[in-house]
Amino acid sequence: MGLSVGIDLGTSNSTAAVYRRGKVESIPIEGKKVLPSVVSYKDNGQILVGHSAKARLYIDPQNTVSSSKRFIGDSNKQYHIHNKALTPVDIAQEILKKIKTEASKYLGEEVKDAVITIPAYFTDEQREATKKAGELAGFNVLRLLSEPTAAAIAYGLDKERNQTIMVYDLGGGTFDVSILKVEGNSFEVEAVDGDSLLGGDDFDEKIMNYLLSNVSNGASANQMSPGSLSMQRLKEAAEEAKKELSESDFTDISIPDIFGTHIDEEVDVETFNKMIQPLLERTINKINEVLEEADLTKRDISRVILVGGSTRMRAVQEAVTQNIKKPYIADNVDEIVAQGAAIMAANLSAPSIDTAPVPIEVKDVTAHSLGIGFLSENDEYRVVHLIKRNTVLPCTGAEMGFTRYPNQKNVRMAVYRTNDTIPLDEHLLGELVLSVTPKEEPVSVVALFELDNSGVLTFSSAELSPDSALFREYSQTEVINLRALKEMIENKELKIKQATIDTNKQEA
Repeated sequence: MGLSVGIDLGTSNSTAAVYRRGKVESIPIEGKKVLPSVVSYKDNGQILVGHSAKARLYIDPQNTVSSSKRFIGDSNKQYHIHNKALTPVDIAQEILKKIKTEASKYLGEEVKDAVITIPAYFTDEQREATKKAGELAGFNVLRLLSEPTAAAIAYGLDKERNQTIMVYDLGGGTFDVSILKVEGNSFEVEAVDGDSLLGGDDFDEKIMNYLLSNVSNGASANQMSPGSLSMQRLKEAAEEAKKELSESDFTDISIPDIFGTHIDEEVDVETFNKMIQPLLERTINKINEVLEEADLTKRDISRVILVGGSTRMRAVQEAVTQNIKKPYIADNVDEIVAQGAAIMAANLSAPSIDTAPVPIEVKDVTAHSLGIGFLSENDEYRVVHLIKRNTVLPCTGAEMGFTRYPNQKNVRMAVYRTNDTIPLDEHLLGELVLSVTPKEEPVSVVALFELDNSGVLTFSSAELSPDSALFREYSQTEVINLRALKEMIENKELKIKQATIDTNKQEA
């Protein structure tokens, strides 16, 4: 078995690492440790990935895609390039193929196995889409690992002390906060929260809007469209200004010949901090929520680790210091997630005792509650949760229901991802329709959710005979014997309907 790698597939940048010869090291891609997550499609059919693609953002923005990770798992998102409809999975596939090729070249052998990191708050659709992209790129995806957990592994491995770590992960497009208990080389996630639509791109947008507010109304609609060259130039200037304000008290933004005029603005750090205050408050609210979920106070946190390029902003560091404590900032803030994934990959593949690190144990949790829509006796439609948020992975949950009408032929079960009991359309993941025996009396139906270590959901349902021991036990206790149910499924004692809830949210 060859070497396995860890990959941080990021919104703005991606990185890769490997564990070998007793240490973890970043894998250079085209001589650099960070690969821009940008793909560009040339007229001659050539596909560029990384730095060369990012350069084309300002030459050919219509055929170049960046920040696609923000939309991965969204079946409605498409990029129309050269008369082809491409999805975020297609874009991620190209980035991962580039990493696979470069890693194989650097390591001197073909790399097949990988652990790919994801935001802890990713949904089932986003997880499935990420795994699919990895497989299409030619990887055997050993596991999807949450980014905060990967960072904690890279930081906490072999520290030989017990600690409670909070990981504040603010990347280019997503934000996560996780609390982990570390005992030796055991990493147990206590609680996670986050926002999959909050990241460095949003901080850039605040500067862009500020600059646009000072531009005359002479700009055309084409110039103002998101993919236009003018907007790409504006975004590049905003990103550079954000980086400068992470180190300096002011920055000069000068963009000649744009929107029929020119931009020449000085922005000080105080003005910038006011712009981004609402975004910072959103992250602090998530910190407080995750502490409450874990039943901890900020005094219980041993150390806060900052992860993600956007945590270089001084305002972020100051907000964390004021609300929790002074954070630990890794020197390799862009690489630490991939390095943690590489350690996990080596453990999972473990080709030999010489190349595997000290054995580690990771207990992750589900970031969302999952349930089924049920009609109550008074005809109220509510979500009954089979698996609750922050349950340790892998996990299972089951519920029993009954047909509503005499001689009912089918039972339609809608699957929801929500922490609430009142379902909304946007919470609907999919449906499973089970055929049942038409009877005058109610027919019992059992539903089983199984979440694997990567957080991918498998949903099984079956009609249950009232003569079965499982049904009789439930009638007495109103608790489903999960072990007995799974044994009946494995022994094919039940005729089940099964589905993996996938990315397109269609009927299962």
